[in-house]
Amino acid sequence: MAPRVYVVDDDALVTESLGTALRLETDWTVSPHTDAAGALAAMEHAAPDVVLSDLQMPGLDGIAFLKRVRERWPDAVLLLLTGYADKESAIRAINEVGIWQYIEKPWDTEELLLKVRQGLERRDLVRRLERSNEELLRRIEELETAHERLVASERLAAVGRVASGLAHELGNQLGLVGYAEAILARASDPDVQQHARMILQAQRRLAAMVDEIKDFARAPLEADGGSGYRREVGDVAATVEEAVSLMRYDHDVRSRSVAVVVGARPLARFHRGKLMQVVINLVRNAAQASPVGGEVRVLVDEDAGAASIRVIDRGAGIEPALLARLGEPFFTTKEGGTGLGLGISRRIVEEHGGTLAIRSQPGEGTEVAVRLPPLVERAPSVGAAE
Repeated sequence: MAPRVYVVDDDALVTESLGTALRLETDWTVSPHTDAAGALAAMEHAAPDVVLSDLQMPGLDGIAFLKRVRERWPDAVLLLLTGYADKESAIRAINEVGIWQYIEKPWDTEELLLKVRQGLERRDLVRRLERSNEELLRRIEELETAHERLVASERLAAVGRVASGLAHELGNQLGLVGYAEAILARASDPDVQQHARMILQAQRRLAAMVDEIKDFARAPLEADGGSGYRREVGDVAATVEEAVSLMRYDHDVRSRSVAVVVGARPLARFHRGKLMQVVINLVRNAAQASPVGGEVRVLVDEDAGAASIRVIDRGAGIEPALLARLGEPFFTTKEGGTGLGLGISRRIVEEHGGTLAIRSQPGEGTEVAVRLPPLVERAPSVGAAE
């Protein structure tokens, strides 16, 4: 697009002659004005690329006028028309306002065109440098993010190796606790029976914890869904409803009201058991965060072809400082938890190509949003050629 040049001088003969010279020598759009206020008003409708202004004008002089232009359009090329006697004022304007050049009257057309073209070239160069700098900063930010993810991945891998070893040893030792069942079956002393039941309850809790640690230590899935389980196209809403129905006897869940609201029935490619594991984890967390009798809502819908599952509670919410740490191994906000359930859920979702995001406000509750990617393969439309 051709540059738009404003010529501003209180002498109409100057604006006319200078405008004519510019039109004859260039393809620029020239807009002549005999007062600064009128020029500023016109610039609001068509931004300036170049402004040629006289120094001595009634009302708003050239320096004050160009200062306003600089504030409103910072990358416009500004030039000052001045007589020989005003040269010192022109130099001051260059330093104070950032004017590109001053041009003495009477002007030499070739010299004037050269200075304007140089100003435009400099402006375009600055714009390219700014874009390059923005791109460089973006690349640096991407590298920093990638580095942070790599460090986090390596740290989690190390924790996973340690956790796997611990889970193996704990599992071996828990097998011995099974003798408590034999003690319970044979003992007649009520105190011994009670102690045996307490041991068995502890065994079940520890066994569940060992299973979580094993899940956490498991290697991530390959991109094609390998490493242990197959993903197939299924009804996300039906899987969510089934997972919630399985929890009706869960101690924490049955004392709360859990409502599944289906806005759409999206299809996605997923492992049914693993998605159910995610839903069960999230609903149990929401129930434990809610007061007895409180409501947990599970919303299933479709968003631009993607499957959306949102689990919402109206519990105490989570402080921002703690919210940032959710998902870290062995960090938890609830008593008796391992901190692994949410991290495992996030990893399962990410292995499916999806995302898991958490929003929470202290005193207002928490929302966990799972998003699974749209199906790449679509069934052919009715009437399509076979």
